[in-house]
Amino acid sequence: MRINSTSGSSGIKRSGSASKGKGKGKASGSGGDSVKVTDAASLREKAMTMLGEMSDVRMERIEEIRGALEEGSFKSDSHKVAAQIVSNALAERSW
Repeated sequence: MRINSTSGSSGIKRSGSASKGKGKGKASGSGGDSVKVTDAASLREKAMTMLGEMSDVRMERIEEIRGALEEGSFKSDSHKVAAQIVSNALAERSW
């Protein structure tokens, strides 16, 4: 679906195979385009819920790291970080 302009009767034109070969202005109900709109407020609410479910120990560690980053005193082992990134990526993939 593509919005060409906001003026006119609808301002929306269908693109793709769903509108080809069909009557003018009518599209088949099967195989058509779909649009999903997510409300920013609901995403923010979900993030706040997830933040509230975090353990206090983890939040304390996050605050420690944040403070060290702001002070410029945070040190990390790049090899350990890289190994953990690879490990997490491999764990997420279904082999």
